[in-house]
This record gives sequence, structure tokens and C-alpha cells, in this order.
Amino acid sequence: MIRTQPSPLHVLIVEDADDDALLLVDYLRLEGYTLDWQQVDSEADLIAALKQPRDIIFSNYSMPGLNGVRVLEIVRRHDPEVPFIFVSGTIGEDLAVRSLKSGAQDFVLKGQMHRLAPTVDRELRDVRARRERRQAEQMLRKLSLVVKQAADSVFITDPSGCIEYVNPAFEKLTGYSAKEVKGATPAVLRSGLYDNEYYERLWKTIRRGEVFTGTLINRRKNGEMFYEEKVITPLKDEQGRITHYVSTGRDITARVHAEEARSRLAAVLEATPDMVAILEPRGYLRYLNRAGRRLLGLKPDENIEGRGLNDMFPEPVVRHLVADILSAEQPDDVWTGETVLMTANGSNVPVSLVLLAHPGANGEIGYFSTIARDISERKHFEASIQYKATHDGLTDLPNRYLLIDRFQSALERARRRASCVAVLFLDLNNFKRVNDTLGHAAGDSLLQQVARRLRSCLRPNDTVARHGGDEFTILVEDLASAENVTAVLRKLGSAFERPVIIGTQEVYVTFSTGIALYPHDGDRVDDLLRHADTAMYQAKSSGSGQYRFYAPDMNARGHEFLALEADLRRALERNEFLLHYQPQVDLHSGQLAGVEGLIRWRHPLRGLVSPVDFVSLLENSGLITSIGEWVLRQACIQHRDLREAGFQDHRIAINVSAAQFNDEDLLDKVRRALQDERMPAQSLELEITENVVMQDPVNAAEVLQALRVLGVRTAVDDFGTGYSSLAYLKRFPLNVLKIDKTFVGDIGRDHGDAAIVEASISLAHKLGLEIVAEGVETREQLEFLRHRDCDLAQGYYLSRPLAGTDLLASLRKVSARSRSYLSRSAGH
Repeated sequence: MIRTQPSPLHVLIVEDADDDALLLVDYLRLEGYTLDWQQVDSEADLIAALKQPRDIIFSNYSMPGLNGVRVLEIVRRHDPEVPFIFVSGTIGEDLAVRSLKSGAQDFVLKGQMHRLAPTVDRELRDVRARRERRQAEQMLRKLSLVVKQAADSVFITDPSGCIEYVNPAFEKLTGYSAKEVKGATPAVLRSGLYDNEYYERLWKTIRRGEVFTGTLINRRKNGEMFYEEKVITPLKDEQGRITHYVSTGRDITARVHAEEARSRLAAVLEATPDMVAILEPRGYLRYLNRAGRRLLGLKPDENIEGRGLNDMFPEPVVRHLVADILSAEQPDDVWTGETVLMTANGSNVPVSLVLLAHPGANGEIGYFSTIARDISERKHFEASIQYKATHDGLTDLPNRYLLIDRFQSALERARRRASCVAVLFLDLNNFKRVNDTLGHAAGDSLLQQVARRLRSCLRPNDTVARHGGDEFTILVEDLASAENVTAVLRKLGSAFERPVIIGTQEVYVTFSTGIALYPHDGDRVDDLLRHADTAMYQAKSSGSGQYRFYAPDMNARGHEFLALEADLRRALERNEFLLHYQPQVDLHSGQLAGVEGLIRWRHPLRGLVSPVDFVSLLENSGLITSIGEWVLRQACIQHRDLREAGFQDHRIAINVSAAQFNDEDLLDKVRRALQDERMPAQSLELEITENVVMQDPVNAAEVLQALRVLGVRTAVDDFGTGYSSLAYLKRFPLNVLKIDKTFVGDIGRDHGDAAIVEASISLAHKLGLEIVAEGVETREQLEFLRHRDCDLAQGYYLSRPLAGTDLLASLRKVSARSRSYLSRSAGH
């Protein structure tokens, strides 16, 4: 493999064994990496090496005088983000978990180097994505503020006040170029008219995270004074820390000069885009410019006499202004801020307002002047940015950030009211199948329609959010008791009884739902979300459309699964797996037709582990392909022993997982196994579930046809539990149909299951397929199947799965017993 790299990968290897370090380097180069690497084996060398930037760090865990935990501690203190992977000969489960919790990205055993390249690819990709996302977010915040006020002077400083960026309007206004002021502080603009106390108050305001708004007199580079309407806004990161200050300023020098020169006042005020008004001390209008008339919805020649603050602002705003300005002891006070202006037609316009009180001849307030700027567009833009930051772009639902905010508020209300809050974590079942079959546009449409239905069945004060991908979260508050959640579940069930229509296709939607409750399952947002997620995965493992309430033992079960997975990775090399074989009996002749190979795991401490507890772990951990090949080999070896014992015409069936079926080397592996053990191809039967073949019908048809050409038989396992589509039975080259045991188990009590079994037998025969019934546990079930002309049966009534060591002797007994029973039944 050749990997495209813009530059060599800068690698640091902490390893005391030179040979191991060289082997690691050779392996990475064979995987296509171009490396610039360095090896160290002491703490001093490690600290020195970390002065150079590193793309990734590999470390042995146990070395003389230096252990992996210390290496990880030093690296994380230097760089919290650099990918760190332990590559060690042996590392126990506890140490592995401890290393991951301490900040290592992964660990790879030296005997499992095939895992290294995918791990490196993943971690390099993840760290690059994190850094790019952080840089993009920082740039977006900067650009957002610049865009909002691009017509005015803008500069950005770091938290200490050093200038990092100025826009062209700043350069034009001040006469300073960006190069001249970069790294300097805004003190370069000071006019000398304000004392230090003024600037200290300004700094205290913005360091508290508050916005400073005011008018400053500053000095240009050429020494000229200018008036600037200034807004300084602190910019915060996600933790609420101030990272930058954004200063916007509008040059109002001309306006101030115009006010001082009455002859130019009218032209300046009438030309300004902002509303300018002069009011009497009692608050009535004396002057209103054209922009003010336009903003208030007044005609150009309309009489303004008698109009005052009560006509321009809502009553609460007027009270606030009166309290702050009209009753002020000092006649030269100023009020600045954002408020709303009432127009003649009764609508409200958001404005940025400055209201000044001017002293009269006797020292009292002589008149007021006010400037109001229409900030509707800015408010709309801010609202749009805020909405996009808190809502999912596809479904228009609240996203995770808004969900957490509402969740926190809901918990606070619940504490005050002593009520319950429920969080439901929903995972959309089989969404990938819709995407793969109907396309991504159909998948998007499905998500949008699901979102609308979820919203429609909840109360206005409840929240439904898209958690990501095909996962949704519902927040239900103000519950009198935990039992009220069942009503929500019933509503959800009713809402999705009808199919979702996508084009001409009907799609039935089910969810796997996990539920956590406050205060029963926790009192923190993170804990409750995590518990609901845990319960959801428990529901998912129980089958489609299930729900589960969180229980504390789920976490213990999760830790048990982690331990099992770690043991699974060593089980094959320790020869802990074995196959048991369940006989399949011909119901017409009573003869033994074959056996199905079923994997078992003999754990050194736990004993014989049920497949229910480890097969899903094999699939999730990626071990299923290698274990599946082992099962194939063992089955072929066992068949050789059967042939040598006289069981010439008997077949062995084994299960094939989705990962195996989609393995491009499947045919070669089957062919080699048959050749190595000289097994007749027609004696091998591969069982595939309905869902596996329907994941990619085109590819499935090609693989099944290739297996048929090879001579290998194929069977559809668990028929009736998945798609149950007649179209695929007709389309695919199959040999056998297996009726799932869930239908066989109730054929004596459930007329519906009996009808399904009869229909399956009839359908299989009409399509030329052999039919096998699984899970036969009673004589009545066997009689039912035999009288309906079922071909083969297997189950505990005929025989339990048999260990390979005593298979031959047991098969002879099973065969004799089956023939005897069937002959007696035929006599009746």
C-alpha cells in the first residue's frame, strides 16, 4: 500500500530494544508510510526529543528504568493531543484500561501488528480533524464579528490587549497600517484626554465578560483627533474563557463637529442613516431627522408635536430611561444599550440606542439627544447564527448542545418541583439498509419524516433532538412519577404504526429505545445521557423495536463484556474454541442427513461460555472473520473423520456471518479448506441469514452463484425473522430454507405460527428448495412437521449438540433412535 503524504510522518519511538524499534519502522514503511523517526529509551532523551513537533508517538510499556505510564505522563504534559499508542509484547487488561483512561489512544500487541496500520490511520485522521475543527471554529467566530460590522473600523486583540488583526476601515480611519499596529495595544490611539481611571473602568467591564459601548476621542497617526462610537465585545471559548476582544468603531467626528456648527447640523443629521432626535426635558420631541421618521413610520411632513418617549418606546423601556436619565442628579449623563423602537403601525424595531442628557444654562437638563440605529439585520443574522449553532441542519431539531442546555434547565425545575424527568435515547433500526438500498436522499427524507412524527406526539414543553446519525433523544419533563413514561412510549408506538412513505416505497420504522430517569438513575446530565445510551444498547441487543429502562447492573455487564472481549482475542491461539454438532434427521427415511456445527468457547476460568455472550463480541471486535475461517476448517476436518467412519453421504452445515459473507477472500478460503481436507463440496452447507443477503442483494447473488459453481450448498437461516421476501427466494441460487425455532416452538399452541410453518414448507417445495425445521423439542412438533412433509428437522428432542470427541458413537445412536421412532409413527 502507498499512502499519499505531503511530508514524512514525524515519529517518536520510546523503545529500549533496537530490533523492535526497527521492526516497527519496517512495518510502517511496508504499510506505505514515509517516516522521519527517532528512538529514545530514557526520560532525559524523551524530554529532549519532545522539543521537536511529533505526528505520533509509539511506546513500549515495560522498559528498564522507564515504564509506559511515566512516558505517557511526560508526553501528555508536553502535548495533550499528539496520538500515543502502546506497542508492547504483553499488556494486561487492567493496564490496558488504565493506559486508555490516562490518555493513550490505543494499545497494540507486538504479535498483532496487523492492527497497527488501521490504528495509526484512525488516530492521525482524528487528531487532524480535531485540530482543523478547532481552528475553523475560532476563525468562524472572528469572521462572524468582522462580517457583522465590516463597514466600521474593526480590530481584534488577544486577552492581554495586543492587536492581532485590523480591517481596512481601521487603517483608513487611524492612518496606521496593519503591520504597524500588529502586536501593539490600542494605547497607540489614545488622545490623552482621558485619565488612567477611565481606561481601568473600561478594562474591568470587558474582563468581566461584559460588552463595552461608548464614545471615545482617539488620535490618528498624523496627530488629528477623531470621535469614535465604540463597541468592545469579549469573545469566549466553550469553557467561558475570554480568548479575544473584538472592537468595532464608527467615526462620528463629522457628526460632532456638525453639532458644534449649527449651520451644518441639519445636513449632517438628515444624511445620517441612524435616527437622531432632540427632546425637551419633559421627553417630548423637538426634532426628528428623516431616518427617524422613516424608522418610526411617520410621513416626511407629519407633525411631531406632542409625540414623546411614550410614543417611541415600550412603557418598561421608558420607565428605565426615566430612572436612569431623567431623574439623574448630573445633567450630562448618557444611556447606551440595545432596545426596541415602536413604529406608528405598532411594530417593534430593534435598535442600538444612545441617549444623552445635555445641561442647560442653569445647570439643569436643557434637552436630550438620542441616536438609534436599526439593528434588525444584525439581530436576524445573530439569531440565524444562534439557531444554526443549536439545531440540526437536516431535521431542524435541536442538536446535542441545545439538548444539554434544556436538559440542565429541566433538572433545575425538577429539583424545585420534586418532579421526574425522563430522557429517551432512540436508535433508528435498519437505517443503513434504507441508505444502502434507496440512497442517501431517501435516508435524509426518512430522518426528516421521523423527526416530524416525533415532534407531533410530544407536548410543547418536551424536547426531541437529533443526537447524530440515526439517533434521536427525547427529553420529557414535569412527570409526576416514573410510570408516566409508558404513556410516552405508547404515543411513540402509535405514531409509527403507519409506514413512512419515501417516493413509492413504504418503510416501517422501529426504534431501539433506552430510558433513564431523574432522580432514579442520576442527577447530572452527562450521567443520565450515558445511562440512557447504555439502556439503548441493551434494548438493541434484545431485538428490533425493543425498549429498556436503565438498570445499574448494565454498567457491570458492560465491564464484563470488555473483559470477555480481551479474553476472546487470545482464545484462538490458546485453542479454547471447539465445535459441537447437532444432528439433522431426514423425516421421510429416519436416516441421519447431516449435522450443524455450532461454536463453543471453553474459557479457562468461566467454563463453557454461551454463544449468546460472545458471538456478538466477535462481530463487534472484528474477530469474526478469522474465527469463522477456523470453524470452516474444523468442520472440514470433522467431515473427514465422518467419512472414514462410514458416514459418506452426510453433510456439515456451518453459519456464515455478515463480515465473512462480504469478505472478498471467502471463495478462496472455502476452496482451500475443501482441497486441504479432500472434502466433497456438496457435503458443505453454508448458512446465511436473510438480513445478510439483503444488505447488498447484487453482491449476494454473485457470491451465492459462485458458491453454487464451486458445488457448495447454501441455506437461508432463521427464515421468517427478517425480510421474508419471496422475491429474493426466487432470485438467489439457494438449496435450503431453515424455519426459525421461534415459529416451531409454538406450532402446537399458536395457529398463526402453525400457518407460517405450513406456508414455508409449501413455498420451499414449490421453489425446489429443501426445508429444515430448527428447535424441535417435543414429539408433537415432530409429528406436525412430518405430516406436513417437512424434509429435515433438528432440535433437542432428536439430539442435543454433540461434542466432536464422541460424535461418531453418538451419531449411530441418534440415527438408530430416529429410524425407530419414525417407523413407529408411520405404523400409526
